[in-house]
Amino acid sequence: MKLKNKQLEKLLDFAVSTVKKSEAITLKYYTKKIKPRIKDNLTPVTVADIKCEEFILQKIKNKYPTHSIHAEESGIAESLSDFKWIIDPIDGTKNYMRKYPFWGTLLALEYQGEVVIGVISMPSLNEMICAAKGMGCYSNNKKCKVSKITAVKDSYLIHGGLDYMLTEPYKNNFLQLISRTNYNRGFGDCHGHSFIIKGQSEMMIDPHVAPYDVAPMKICIEEAGGRFTDLNGNCSIYNGNALVTNGKVHDEVLKILNQNLESREVYKSD
Repeated sequence: MKLKNKQLEKLLDFAVSTVKKSEAITLKYYTKKIKPRIKDNLTPVTVADIKCEEFILQKIKNKYPTHSIHAEESGIAESLSDFKWIIDPIDGTKNYMRKYPFWGTLLALEYQGEVVIGVISMPSLNEMICAAKGMGCYSNNKKCKVSKITAVKDSYLIHGGLDYMLTEPYKNNFLQLISRTNYNRGFGDCHGHSFIIKGQSEMMIDPHVAPYDVAPMKICIEEAGGRFTDLNGNCSIYNGNALVTNGKVHDEVLKILNQNLESREVYKSD
């Protein structure tokens, strides 16, 4: 059954309100010196990550107790519901720890396996991007549209961690892609994706991600007129990497990244 616009509006309002309220937690700890704990996958987690996620989880459980959950810190809680909330309390924890402003809280909602709601909140930059299926994407209430650039040679490239991209099998092709673009920068995380969504860049390569890192990006970029796939061209948030573009250069970027590869291997997120 397809969701009606009124249902989507209600869900989006809840998601935006919940994330907006969670900003009080992340901003509170952002001003303090906090010591992280290193998780089994060797990534850091702070008290801010934990408390922000707990707050969002409680709001969801109070409002939608039957919905499934996939949260970065507390894991997966499946139910028979068609709905699944996907939560990343702080995307860019390493930036957060060093007081770089390029971090955010991510919240998305899947309905029958499709992302239909996405919220990207970057409170230290005073920016919130949100989208709902068929209802457009907005940054601080201004409608987002991807750029109109159609050629890789004229495009700006944003990328995530080079430690993953500069390993096989994509290393040589990635370097070739860089040489063929107009400009490149490594902003990373949700901040990097925001440039594609708002039409300020044409492509972002995120080589090592979990579903909660990119779920809201998928609906936001699609509603802004762009395209989301993994590095092999599959339209899934579950394959461990992501390519986000304005749509117009997407096929050419995929071709460059995958040329002459003997294997269709992808990087699986921890």
